Amino acid sequence: MADAVTKLVGGPRALNYFTHVSNAFGFIYFTVPAAASIRTIGSLNLAIAESLDTDFEIKNMAQLYNRQANILGMPKNEGMGVFNQMLDDPSVLKITFLRDPVDRFAALYRSIFSANTRKAGPRQTLFNHLGIPLEENLSMLDLAELLCEEDDLKSLTPQLRSQRQMAGYDLVDYNFIGRHETWQTDFATVSQDIFGRDVTQFDPVSSFNQDPEGANLQTTVDPETRVALEQAYADDYDMLEEVASLFPGGFAQDHE
Repeated sequence: MADAVTKLVGGPRALNYFTHVSNAFGFIYFTVPAAASIRTIGSLNLAIAESLDTDFEIKNMAQLYNRQANILGMPKNEGMGVFNQMLDDPSVLKITFLRDPVDRFAALYRSIFSANTRKAGPRQTLFNHLGIPLEENLSMLDLAELLCEEDDLKSLTPQLRSQRQMAGYDLVDYNFIGRHETWQTDFATVSQDIFGRDVTQFDPVSSFNQDPEGANLQTTVDPETRVALEQAYADDYDMLEEVASLFPGGFAQDHE
């Protein structure tokens, strides 16, 4: 199972960067970029630190992007054999958060693909692949149409990959799938299952006046761009329909 999940999410590097595990607390969190991920990572770190009575403070946003500065472990820290056992163990909570694909794309475009973010790594990877100078602008519509036309473009960066792929949805036997749009309520629900109590919810806006995932997104997506994105991420919309029926209230129907 671990090998198949590793391949699906983009290889060992992507697996270890975007997957947060705790064998001690019995959960695996699969991160989907710009789907409440920063809030969830920060909150889980704080909750584990409090549970272990460990001195831990989120001093800046960069700390949360640096896996070495996090309390949350990576699959390689636990050992791939242990990670494989955790994937197969029904008592280990497998969780993720998903988001409306168009809203997620708009947030990602604003934060890393627009002309205002020329030095962003994913933007450089994309523009180098397309042979476009970094000084030029690629509109949201342009990028949306390219994603429809070039099948391999989404595989360039985790931010462009489908949520279905990043979450390993077709392989992982999830216990809980929450939504970005209802994160505060959903995270409170799942944290009770993990920690048996309410925990501090990290908010980058109130803590650092930063909104990297567009939680308060005001970007307008025009109808033409929306149509292109709905086509490009049709698999994600199909997945969200399945999740709505299989995970009422966030938990899997057979969760006890």
